[in-house]
Amino acid sequence: MSVHFHLKKLRPGLDTLGFLIDVLMILLVVVNLSLILFDWVYRVETVQELLRAWVPGFFTFYKEQVHAHFFEIDLAFVTVYLTEFVIRWAVAIARGTYHRWFFYPFVHWYDLLGCIPVGSFRWLRILRVVSLMFRLQKMGVVDFRDTYIGRSVIKYYRILVEEVSDRVVINVLEGAQREIRTGGPMMHRIERDVLAPRREQLVDYLAGRIADATRRSHDQYRDRLSEYLVYLTDEAVHRTAAGRRLAAIPVAGPRAIDLLGDTVRDGGSALVDQLVEDVSSPANRPRLDALIDDLLSASHGGTEQLNEMVKQTLLEILDHVKAQVAVQHWKEEEPE
Repeated sequence: MSVHFHLKKLRPGLDTLGFLIDVLMILLVVVNLSLILFDWVYRVETVQELLRAWVPGFFTFYKEQVHAHFFEIDLAFVTVYLTEFVIRWAVAIARGTYHRWFFYPFVHWYDLLGCIPVGSFRWLRILRVVSLMFRLQKMGVVDFRDTYIGRSVIKYYRILVEEVSDRVVINVLEGAQREIRTGGPMMHRIERDVLAPRREQLVDYLAGRIADATRRSHDQYRDRLSEYLVYLTDEAVHRTAAGRRLAAIPVAGPRAIDLLGDTVRDGGSALVDQLVEDVSSPANRPRLDALIDDLLSASHGGTEQLNEMVKQTLLEILDHVKAQVAVQHWKEEEPE
C-alpha cells in the first residue's frame, strides 16, 4: 500500500521547511547509502570484470571519477550531514527541547557517529533515515503504518525491543536469585526493609485467619466432635475394669453409662465452645497476637527456619517471573 501524505496538517513556515528538509535528507541518505553499497560491491574483482566486459564506458567513468575519489565524495555528504546536525542542534537549544543544551548530541549519537567517513560507521546512516521517517510519522505528515515496509519495521522493532528487554530482565532476576541463595546483602535488606516493618501486620493477619478458621471449622465439625466424645467414652468403659463393673450393674449400670456419655459429650462440647469463643473473641486478640509473635521471635530458634522458608518462597516466585518474562509474546501475536 502507498504511503499517505497529510500536507494539510503542516503549518506554513518552519513546519513546511522542516518537512522539505527531512524529505531531502532522506533522499540524500538513500543515495549515499546506495553509493556506499555499490562501491563495496565494486571492490570485488568478479564484479569489475563483468562491468568492464558489459559496460566499459560506465566502468571507466566510475573507476576514474567516482571510485578514485570516493572518500572526497563521501566527505561532501558528511558536510551536508554535519551542517544539518548543527542547525537542528541550534533549533533544539532555541526551543529548549532538552534539559541541557549539550544533550542533543547524546540523544542523536547515531547521527554524529554516522558522519565518521570510515568503516562500519557509515552504515549508522541507516538510523538517520529511520529517525527522519519516525519524525515525519510523529508529525502526522506521512503514515507508514499501512505500508509493508512500515509494518515490517514496527514488527521487527518490537521483536528486537522485547528480546533485548527480556534478556536484561532475566539477567537481573538471576542476579537477585544468586544474592538470595548466598544470603548476600539483598536478602538482609529484604529481611530488614520488607519483612521487619510488616511483622505487626503479618502477626495481625495470621491471628485473624486463625480465629476465623477456628470458628468456621468448629461450626462445621461440632456434631462430629460430639459423636467422637461419645465414642471415646464407650471405648473407655469397655476397656477399663471399672467401666466393665459399672456396666455389669443390673438396670442402673447401662443408665449410668448413658449419663456418663452425655456428661462427657456436653462437658467436652462446652469446653471446646468456650475455647473457640475465647480464641475468636476480639477481646482476646492481643493475647493471640502475642502468642504468634512469640512463635515467630528468635528466642525460640525459629528464625532460621522462617528465613529459609522466605528464601525458598522468593526463589520460586522469581522462577515463575523468569518463566513469564521468557515467553515470546511476539510469536503468540503471529498469525497462524
